[in-house]
Amino acid sequence: MPRRRRHFVAFCLQLLILLLQHAGGSFSKSDTDAVATSVAAVDQPRFSHEQQNVNISVQRGSSVHLHCKVTGLRDQSVAWYRRKGSEIHLITWGFQTYHNDDRFSLTFDHPQDWRLRIKYVQDRDEGTYECQVSTYPPLTRTIHLHVVVPAIQILDDRGVVLTEKFYKSGSTIELQCVVANVPTASSLQLAWYHGDNRLNYDARRGGVSVKTELRGTLAKSWLRVGDAKTEDSGIYYCNVTELSATSVTIHVVPEKYPAAIQGARSPTIDQGGPWPCLLICLVHALLSLFRLSSHR
Repeated sequence: MPRRRRHFVAFCLQLLILLLQHAGGSFSKSDTDAVATSVAAVDQPRFSHEQQNVNISVQRGSSVHLHCKVTGLRDQSVAWYRRKGSEIHLITWGFQTYHNDDRFSLTFDHPQDWRLRIKYVQDRDEGTYECQVSTYPPLTRTIHLHVVVPAIQILDDRGVVLTEKFYKSGSTIELQCVVANVPTASSLQLAWYHGDNRLNYDARRGGVSVKTELRGTLAKSWLRVGDAKTEDSGIYYCNVTELSATSVTIHVVPEKYPAAIQGARSPTIDQGGPWPCLLICLVHALLSLFRLSSHR
């Protein structure tokens, strides 16, 4: 009920009480008490939310507002508490904050929303929060806060999850960053870094392209680095709104090291080096020892 209409109804009921009292013995005391109770009920504080027990999911590292809209508030106070089992911890009372963590604060949104703000949400913030109005008995709205940790992976152009990959010099580095398990992907910002340098269209290197897609609870970003050179080797990071990140180690090797490109971790043998001669000498030595032993 709008405030003006509620006040008008209260005025009419109060006027009715006066008329009943003026009429004297025509009405019993119980009649006037019933009307007085109706007046008090019309102008009592109440929540303007449809549900008083809700669940909210928020991404770790982001900020969140817990809403508490109260109408008809006169000389009562609004307080926020956190419940941990049987323990209750006061966070705010009225406009004052009593929490020792400055990430918590009250941000009043005129005319009736007593919002509890939590900045840089952390895992330990998950739990039950209560907004209470100091009526008798108190009005309580309960919010269960769930902290969501995004799952981040870097894949190659074939969809294989990577921690390390070799590329041939002159080829194109193609990486895909996939972020899942987020409440709303549209609120995310994905960024690619090579070491400390952010990669984007206007990167000094040139030949870099980044494409990002945010849909529902899934975010994807593609990185392409053309004409790869040895200086493009290093650690590449996919950073999500500066909240969390994952990385992959990239090696760009010359064409003369084909085994390295296939992911070999052992040193490759250069056909022009001394290795063939050494192997031949070793074989001849073993054959000589075998012949000597057979003659004995």
